[in-house]
Amino acid sequence: MAWADNNALQKNTAELASTENEKTFQDGRDYFSYTTPINMQLEKGRVQIQSFFDYDCRTCVNVQDILVLYQELNSDRVSYEEYPIATANAHYSAQVFYSLHQMKRDDVSDLLLFETTEVSRYIELAKLENLSVWLQQHQVDEKRFNNIFYANSTIKLVNSAIARTEKYGVFTYPFVVINGKYVLTISTLYNDDYTFAVLDYLVNKVILEQQDK
Repeated sequence: MAWADNNALQKNTAELASTENEKTFQDGRDYFSYTTPINMQLEKGRVQIQSFFDYDCRTCVNVQDILVLYQELNSDRVSYEEYPIATANAHYSAQVFYSLHQMKRDDVSDLLLFETTEVSRYIELAKLENLSVWLQQHQVDEKRFNNIFYANSTIKLVNSAIARTEKYGVFTYPFVVINGKYVLTISTLYNDDYTFAVLDYLVNKVILEQQDK
């Protein structure tokens, strides 16, 4: 009975928040909707936030900080994942990201996202020989990184990233997807308070949609 009452309370809270923001946030201005939702495996009881990024991005590091904090504050109802953007002709970021990920050096990947906020610095580190020097400065073994960078396991992950980028229709960065239905771009993500407010609205909207099924 207590569990049912709690569900009802969550629904009422979501309905109240959704109603209050309905006139404030608009589809096509504050967020965008997929014409056809992305077919994806959803985590029961949680709203999934997926963030697509590239190291050649001036704002992605700030967006990452905002989304990580949002997930931490809403860990009971939100999950968060980040993916590198990749195309057949541009997959350097994905190859670097998955190489570091397989080395369990996601911390260095985060540092690289910060390091490349300046265009000139990204251009410099987009050359593998320069990146290797930078990685060594952060205690990443050069030989092991190079082996993983060209490994079949990494190529498979990059190919998955290419397919995912196409599936989600990613056309810019940063690009944030909420439960495969709604999208946020830099027009919303430039400000943390604004982003939090729109995320609250969309998360509550998704919860209501799930409970009405």
